[in-house]
Amino acid sequence: MHRGVLAFEWLGWNMQGSSLPPTAELTQRFQGGVRLAGPEGLAALSIAAEVGAERPSRFRAVMRATDVGSVRVSRLRTSAVSVVRTPRWLGDGHCGHLSVFVVRSGGAEVEQQRARRRVEVGEAAFVNFAAPFTVSLSGRGDYVFAYVPHAILAARSVDVRALAGAVVPAEPLTSILGAVLEQFAEADLRPGASAEVALLEHAVVDLCVAVIRQAQGSSGEADAVRSRNRARALEFVENNFTDPTLTVARVAAAMNVSPRYLHKLFESEPHSVYELIRRRRISRGLEMLTDPDHTDLTVGQVAVRSGFVGPTQFGRAVRDLTGSTPRAIRRQGAVP
Repeated sequence: MHRGVLAFEWLGWNMQGSSLPPTAELTQRFQGGVRLAGPEGLAALSIAAEVGAERPSRFRAVMRATDVGSVRVSRLRTSAVSVVRTPRWLGDGHCGHLSVFVVRSGGAEVEQQRARRRVEVGEAAFVNFAAPFTVSLSGRGDYVFAYVPHAILAARSVDVRALAGAVVPAEPLTSILGAVLEQFAEADLRPGASAEVALLEHAVVDLCVAVIRQAQGSSGEADAVRSRNRARALEFVENNFTDPTLTVARVAAAMNVSPRYLHKLFESEPHSVYELIRRRRISRGLEMLTDPDHTDLTVGQVAVRSGFVGPTQFGRAVRDLTGSTPRAIRRQGAVP
């Protein structure tokens, strides 16, 4: 894997030394949007960590950034890259910042302080620049970031060290934060009155802290969120399982979460969402097969009314679960 060489003149500074340009200067270089490509583009992104790609020559990205008071906001649309901050970087001008980011599209994996977590679309995560980390961003991804000074967070009683490995599920709050950060990153903010800048900064920080509080909630609160989401999924399945086009992806879309998040939500449950849909359809079919009021229906009609595309799929599912065929169950009037 090629990593960005930390020396490039076309951006206007030499980064071979340990010093870094001031935050404002870095922001100005990406304000309005900069297209990045190839090994030179990887080097351009290697500002506070080494950025690499499996195929450097095919690397493409667009980076935008703006300052909202002391908070830097950026948006990165990129092909697949890895970002590695090793101990040799610690002590630079970025050590005093926490990155709060939201995945708008694509996906990410964050590893820091022996915690590794996957971050899906709509979810938020955190990276503490005071410690080494590795972040992998998938291709065709769109990510928005807020770099918040530790001092501001400390004033609000936020312990950034406790955020390692924390991921906030796709909820309205993370969606709002992602949309706000995207708007700020794309905006051409001109210097205004200090009071106006302070209000904008407070708005961004307030949203970030709200997401942090959600991440730092008690395990009981996190369990309650997962329980509510499972209940939403089960309700949607119950209301729609007779539709033959119902899939796990449709359930996830209805909940505004990723299929991967939905899968993780049911990892500790006896059955996956796919299996729940299948079993609910089989259950309805068995009810109709053994109900005297439905003897006028053919096995094919029972299959379709239960959510199967036809009798062949229905018969296979019934045999897998009961060891018997739909016709045999109808004759017996009971499930073996």
